[in-house]
Amino acid sequence: MTAGLAACVMTPAIAQDLPDAVVKAAQKEGELTYYSAVDEGQTKMLVEMFSKKYGIKGTYLRLVSGQLVQRFITENDNNSNIADVFLDSGPLSFRLHPQYFVPLDAELLPNLAKWSKQWIDERSVTVLTSPMVVTYNTDMVTAAEVPKTWRETADPKWKGKILLTDPRTSETYLGWLAKMESAVGADFVKALAAQNFTVIASGASGVQMIAAGAFPLNFPTYASFGTQLKAKQAPIESLVMKGPTIVSQSSMGIPSHAKHPNVARLFANFLMSDEAISAVCKAYPASTPRDPDGKLGCVALTDPQLVDYVVDEKRKLSLIQMIGLASR
Repeated sequence: MTAGLAACVMTPAIAQDLPDAVVKAAQKEGELTYYSAVDEGQTKMLVEMFSKKYGIKGTYLRLVSGQLVQRFITENDNNSNIADVFLDSGPLSFRLHPQYFVPLDAELLPNLAKWSKQWIDERSVTVLTSPMVVTYNTDMVTAAEVPKTWRETADPKWKGKILLTDPRTSETYLGWLAKMESAVGADFVKALAAQNFTVIASGASGVQMIAAGAFPLNFPTYASFGTQLKAKQAPIESLVMKGPTIVSQSSMGIPSHAKHPNVARLFANFLMSDEAISAVCKAYPASTPRDPDGKLGCVALTDPQLVDYVVDEKRKLSLIQMIGLASR
């Protein structure tokens, strides 16, 4: 824990609010820098909510997970960290680089007391669990035709019609592939390899191509990527897949060398508040450990299974070869 963070730790009240002294110290620091790997619209909305609530200027950097982690680690290796709060699409970066994050507890972040322990690591907490979906063009595919299970995406009728989010670009997308191989079987992965799919670097880019009618289907991806396009009447829809329902984790931590430690603490606690969670779930199709039954407006999921985040190099190579990307 940094000196700044240690100085602002106080014995919490029963309520999940931070002491007034912390809020005033954060307002004196006056600035937030947020690194986020989730949808830009969601990221921007939360920063703006926080700024309006506390009168603190907020800026953010949104990149895909691999790029964001690389930038954060490079900055910290060079003692030039600028992130106050770091949110990644999984817990792995916090486990691999614990020296760059402070330990979390309910004294530092009172809202942590509302979270089930299974979603809390020593240096990160899972704030969202996002279901993996198939996004489809509604002018090209009807609701009756769209695959309802992952296995159905390997039906030969979809050959040449699939835009696959490249599992080599993100630990999350690779984790989806690993989960599919362990839960559905290697035969499914091999059948998918025969589908003559096209790869795209990210779900955010993929939804644009689906909306433009370049392909009927894109997966694995997230429904949140299409929220703003749907609001503009783009012909897209998303469906949470079954067999199994696979979710990724959006995990948050506070950098050890946050420039604005009181702001970092205040914003991290805000992200876990019912106010922020409810706002996200009303604007986006999101799920969260805080609201498993959907009482705050979040997506309630039955028996969700996490992507496989821990995949050794040998298995990675095997999976990439199995799905036909080793030479592409």
